[in-house]
Amino acid sequence: MPTFYDSQNKPFPLGERLGGGGEGTVYSCENFNLVAKIYHAPVTEDKAEKLRWMAANKNEQLLKVAAWVIDVLKDAPDGKVVGFVMPNVKAKEIHELYSLKSRRVYFPEATWQFLVHTAANLARAFHNLHRNAHIMGDVNHGNCVVLADGTVKLIDCDSYSIKTDKMRYHCEVGVATHLAPELQGANLSEVEREDKHDNFGLAVIIFQLLFLGRHPFAGNYLGAEDKSIEDCIRELRFAYGDDAEHRKVKQPPGTLSLSAVSPRIALMFERAFLTEDRPEPREWIEALGDLSENLEQCGLHPGHYYFNELGRCPWCEIEGQTGLMLFPFVTNGKNAGDEKPFNIFTVENLIASFGIGENLPAKLFLPTFLPPPSVEIVEAKQKNRKLLVISIASQFFGLIFLMAVFGVGIAFFIGICTMVFWIIYANNSPGHWGDDPQKLLVMARQDWESFEDQWQQKALPQSLDNDLVKVRKKVADYQKFQQESIREAKVLQDDIEQRELFRHLRSISLDEAKIDGITPEQKQLLVGSGVATAAEVSENKIRLFRDFNGEVVPKLLEWRAEIEKDFIAAPRRAVFKNEQEEFVKETARERRRIEMEIEHSLTILRSGAVNLRRREQELSEKSANLGNRFLQAQSNAEALGSNAPAIFVLVLITILTPYFGFIVSQINAPRNNYGNRDGYATSAPPPSKSNGVGISGSTKFDIPDENITDAEINDMSGSDRSDYAENLFLQASDLAYKLNPDYVQAEQKARLAVRLKENEPRLFNLLGYVLYAQHQYNESLNYLNQSLKIDGSNINTKIFISINYLDLKRFRDARQLLREVVQQYPGSFEGSYNLGLAHSGLKDYKSAVEALEKAAEIGRDDADTHYELGFNYYKSGNKNAAFNEYQTLLRLNSTMAEKLFDEAKLKGYVGSTGQGSGLGTGIDEGYTNYEEPLPPSVRSR
Repeated sequence: MPTFYDSQNKPFPLGERLGGGGEGTVYSCENFNLVAKIYHAPVTEDKAEKLRWMAANKNEQLLKVAAWVIDVLKDAPDGKVVGFVMPNVKAKEIHELYSLKSRRVYFPEATWQFLVHTAANLARAFHNLHRNAHIMGDVNHGNCVVLADGTVKLIDCDSYSIKTDKMRYHCEVGVATHLAPELQGANLSEVEREDKHDNFGLAVIIFQLLFLGRHPFAGNYLGAEDKSIEDCIRELRFAYGDDAEHRKVKQPPGTLSLSAVSPRIALMFERAFLTEDRPEPREWIEALGDLSENLEQCGLHPGHYYFNELGRCPWCEIEGQTGLMLFPFVTNGKNAGDEKPFNIFTVENLIASFGIGENLPAKLFLPTFLPPPSVEIVEAKQKNRKLLVISIASQFFGLIFLMAVFGVGIAFFIGICTMVFWIIYANNSPGHWGDDPQKLLVMARQDWESFEDQWQQKALPQSLDNDLVKVRKKVADYQKFQQESIREAKVLQDDIEQRELFRHLRSISLDEAKIDGITPEQKQLLVGSGVATAAEVSENKIRLFRDFNGEVVPKLLEWRAEIEKDFIAAPRRAVFKNEQEEFVKETARERRRIEMEIEHSLTILRSGAVNLRRREQELSEKSANLGNRFLQAQSNAEALGSNAPAIFVLVLITILTPYFGFIVSQINAPRNNYGNRDGYATSAPPPSKSNGVGISGSTKFDIPDENITDAEINDMSGSDRSDYAENLFLQASDLAYKLNPDYVQAEQKARLAVRLKENEPRLFNLLGYVLYAQHQYNESLNYLNQSLKIDGSNINTKIFISINYLDLKRFRDARQLLREVVQQYPGSFEGSYNLGLAHSGLKDYKSAVEALEKAAEIGRDDADTHYELGFNYYKSGNKNAAFNEYQTLLRLNSTMAEKLFDEAKLKGYVGSTGQGSGLGTGIDEGYTNYEEPLPPSVRSR
């Protein structure tokens, strides 16, 4: 980390990297209340002056509501500005509050009352900013963050439009969904931002807070063509209010109506979204404060707060329509004085925090690099090298000496004997070349594979699995009970209101009513016929009177309708209030019973989770020990290598030296009468070299070569064929999976292994893989399909087949097979990842995103996954999410990040300033029971 300097030219050390985006990287400071932002690109002089002015003109008002510039940072004393220091704001972006899914996690206690409170604090933050003549400009949900108490802070202040005593610095960026209509499509670098532009963005975020994440312009467009949110903003198609249909747009179903937020705030939203006379922040502060003081708590659901002038709770109605629990149902504990209330959202988060998955992680990865060989192996290698050099030199010079003294024949015979002696001595000396390290490698590999089998067994104890299922079912029962209670309460309330209405109608006498156009005689006729009050007035009943002309009936019906319209239900009358109270008590008793069952189950589950984590720790430690031993054995075996080259040189010297000696002796020998030379070599010709070890003389590790015939294979015993096939499998695996694989040799050994043992899926899978690696896709599919016929549930086989399909562009076939994989094992990383590629190949980008999001949950730091996810976000139109994946890739793989930046056309785009996708870590819930690990090269785009 280079040294930076503050405005006083004092060294300012930085700590660890906290995150970053497209513009800069954020680091911790020695003072934990501060953080530093260092820009990626050089800072222009205008930007540097802006930062200096902001630091020099900070005040209490700004520091209270914003992560304002505290000081600038330079690359050297009196050097150039490269960044700045600001307060460390530990909070969540505001969309984490108004989004239901994230609110359950980060704000599990939040009710609508809390959202109204936060909206007022947001308005206060903008009010303080505007009081100082500054404008945010780039208003969006990423520039506003919320603390646990609802306090709002404004961040990314270096991009604001800043007013100095001499000039105003422009804000040149913005998010289209929060830009005012007059700014849509404009070149923001040429626009002077005004308060009214901020006021529009402020109103959008306040609306999203009050309407639980709904955008005010995200309605159902009633025209024939499609309209984006930006189009609707430009054309003033506000989707809420009684006159929304005049704007050819309709409010989405299952959402809060505009009238539910008080008439004053409803009118302010219409001003904000339909005119340029947009409410100022101070107006929002007053209106939201007034709304907060006039909230009423729902009698059935204590987590529901609503405007007290409404007839009934709107949240109960929406939850009944959608089936969602929008707000936490918080009740007291077992005793009246219990300080820990029961919150179903907190329960769900607690279950997730236990980290209980259905299985352990699906794959164990060994490092791709090997440790250095052991000291003993290095010493043995040096000793054996000296031994073989001595043996080769001694053999060569000894043969020359023997030929000179005793002749070629005797030299050849003695040379053969000494060669055999050297080979036996080399292979049986304490520092010999290969058998012991190879045996240790085989043993280490067998131990590792045995451990993998143990790892792949169901990691979750059955009892804990049952407890997890039970508690989740109870949580689901609790949510279902709450929905049913709301529906039953609505039925009860409707029934009460109908009874009250009927009572009210019975109290209105027809005889005493003044109805224009109806004579006293007609009234007397009606009363005498049983129509004495408004309750008896109905169209069918009064049409029976033939003496009535066509105007009387409508006037009577209109009279009753006016009475109903003016009627205000009074369900709190004692007789009806008792019914409601009895219903609430009965509901509370049943709810508390379920809560106690959940609390008891959580106690058992927590204990089981502790034991599970202990078991995982033991397996992880064992994995590290066995993995290190396996890698060390592999490193030792590779370091020693093989003594075959040296022995081959020894054999050549033993054969060729006498041969050349024989040639030389023939050339120098005198001719006889027949034109031939004397002194024929007396030694026998060298023995012929065998092409392979014979079957009859083979041993357990003398594996036959690929030229062996089927008849010779049939002559073998079953155990020999099985042993040969297993050793060939190990050799082929080494060749295929090593750092520099030899697929040709691996293919030869795998083919012979398949011939020796035709009913073993592992052998077919290995041959299928090495053929795939050589781009022989059709032949690879042939062997893999044979494997699938033997074991139709083998997850490896299905994934191997699917990746062949992907390379052959047979995306539909790949998708069908991969759907089976993820259905059988939902937590399969390779299954979800390759399913995403298959969807993407079929241009089904939405499904591709869903599959790749699942893969990213399992393999959080897999750069390929984040690249593909970002690309498919872009193709599906979610450019903001693509930008977040680009930010994640900057941490994982800068090259792939730049590639995604180009392909997703992110140049000039400003997304949310989050630190990547924010995906959690933990135990993979869908760990699959593989027979062997997938090779790391199966995934490609």
